[in-house]
Amino acid sequence: KIRDEMQTTMMDHCGVYRTAETLTRARDDIAALKARYRKVGIQDRGTVFNTNLLEVLELGCLLDLAEATVAAALARTESRGAHSREDFPDRDDERFFKHSVIFFNGDAQPRVEYKDVDVLYVEKDGERKPKYPLEVRKY
Repeated sequence: KIRDEMQTTMMDHCGVYRTAETLTRARDDIAALKARYRKVGIQDRGTVFNTNLLEVLELGCLLDLAEATVAAALARTESRGAHSREDFPDRDDERFFKHSVIFFNGDAQPRVEYKDVDVLYVEKDGERKPKYPLEVRKY
C-alpha cells in the first residue's frame, strides 16, 4: 500500500509538469509515507530467498529516491529537459547548468548541493567549442 501511494504521489505531484505547490504536496506526502514505512514489519523470517524482506528494503530505497527527486525539483527553480516547472518556464544556465547532489542527514530534510557539469570540448573551425552546445529544446 505504501509503494502504491508513493507511485501515485510521484505521478500526480512530481510528474514532468511541476509547480512549487505540487512539489510541496509531494514532499509532505513522501514524508508521511516514510514515517509509515518506519513501522513496517515482515512476516517471513527466512534467511534464504526472503522476497518479503527484499521488497521492504527496496521500498525504503524507493522512498529515499522519491524524497531526493522532490527535493532537487523544488530547489531547481527553472525548466530543463524532463524537469518542467510551470512556475519557472525558462532555463537558467547561469545558476543551474549543474548536477544536483542530494545529502541525507538523519530525519532532517535532504540538503541539495550542486556539482559543475564537465563539458566536453572539441576543436571546430579553429576554435574550441562544446561538443554538445547548450540549446533550448522545444517539444
